[in-house]
Amino acid sequence: MKKRFWILFLACACLMMGACQNNKKNNTPEAVTESFLKAFYTADFTHMYQVTTKKSELVIKALQNGMKDNPEQLETMRARKIEFVETKVVSQTDSTAVCASIFKVNGDNQQAEWELLKENDEWKVTMVLP
Repeated sequence: MKKRFWILFLACACLMMGACQNNKKNNTPEAVTESFLKAFYTADFTHMYQVTTKKSELVIKALQNGMKDNPEQLETMRARKIEFVETKVVSQTDSTAVCASIFKVNGDNQQAEWELLKENDEWKVTMVLP
């Protein structure tokens, strides 16, 4: 009985450590920028909220409301295929970063540069109106 408990305990501990390591890999400025760009270009508003700062919510809500009036464009955007060529950090401090990305949207070359902030120890893209 004790042996089964320890085996189960060790298995759970290994799984938790793996999950934490995977989260660290996904919490880099590059990974967050790519995740955001994919959500942005495919109109995945739910995911956009997850990878942007709290202050960005107003901009996302405005985009979301604009799409309600144009369901055909929303369908077209959701069908887009996004392919990343390169994403790199242009500058970074402990709490800010700027990432540049080269990617393809349905085969057409695109590039974008986004600012990120650390919010609750997680990198988040910032989308604020000037």
